[in-house]
Amino acid sequence: MNMNAKNIYIPVALLAAVFVFSGSSRLVPGPAPAHAQTSATEPGQRPDEAVEGEITTVAPPSADPEASPEIIEKTISVMGFEIIPKGGTYAVNADANVRKGPGTEFDVVGSVKQGDYLQRIGQIEGKDWFAVAREDKEPIGFIYSGVLVPVVDGTLIEETRGVIMQNNIACEYRLRFEGKTTVEGGEFDTSDYEIRFRCAGEGGRVVFYSHMFLTEAAVKNSYHQIAMDVRSIGDGLEEYLTTNFLYNPTTGELRFDGHTIPKFAVPPKIAKIRVKNLQEAIIEAIKISVSTWTAPAWESLFSKSAN
Repeated sequence: MNMNAKNIYIPVALLAAVFVFSGSSRLVPGPAPAHAQTSATEPGQRPDEAVEGEITTVAPPSADPEASPEIIEKTISVMGFEIIPKGGTYAVNADANVRKGPGTEFDVVGSVKQGDYLQRIGQIEGKDWFAVAREDKEPIGFIYSGVLVPVVDGTLIEETRGVIMQNNIACEYRLRFEGKTTVEGGEFDTSDYEIRFRCAGEGGRVVFYSHMFLTEAAVKNSYHQIAMDVRSIGDGLEEYLTTNFLYNPTTGELRFDGHTIPKFAVPPKIAKIRVKNLQEAIIEAIKISVSTWTAPAWESLFSKSAN
């Protein structure tokens, strides 16, 4: 799907009304800020020339050999090294060398550019280096993991339904995956979702739709953007409510990142939570967004329903 199809969405019938959805402005991935790389590299070094020990990792607790048998992970051989198989698609966030082995002491066999995509094959236990491949799955060498960020697949196979209570208003929602869109320039895709709300309160009853998207590549360091647009709150054309979040699939952190119209929403009481997976991140983003809506926001929704 090209970007021309992104700006205008297919109209959706809402009872007797029609709402037309369009995409929000997207954050475009760029190189990580300088302070984000200082823990991994020394001044003047390429990102793959990391100083040993400066990346902090937490090792799993060792098992008591008398309490349980030792678990031996299966390994595979890649370019003469035994590695633990681990998959996943990664985006390159800075130009870097690809080497013949897992370390800067090995010869350079190639290079990658910021924005390239790589397939992880696996890694050597205790090493911050991945064996990687291109789309053809053929190994091209080893690359320092600090220059890679995971690319998430935002596809949701099944619809999700739930109920949200906010003050004296009850809302039933239905979340549905719509498809993917390539952002202008082809740097990454977004996963797009439709959310139908059925809400009832003292102000009446209302049915409205919201559009949500996820950037499948990271836009800020290792964080992906999740945004929920509600055109029924605002003028529905140029000014409408969007709630933004940042999601880190590695740590499971979901962080509130602002509203477009402060009149219609306030910051959440808890701005940062941990989630188990992407689907939970999407659902929690919906719940948090609704919980921040102010009385004028609900008045805007119910008044449009009355008209």
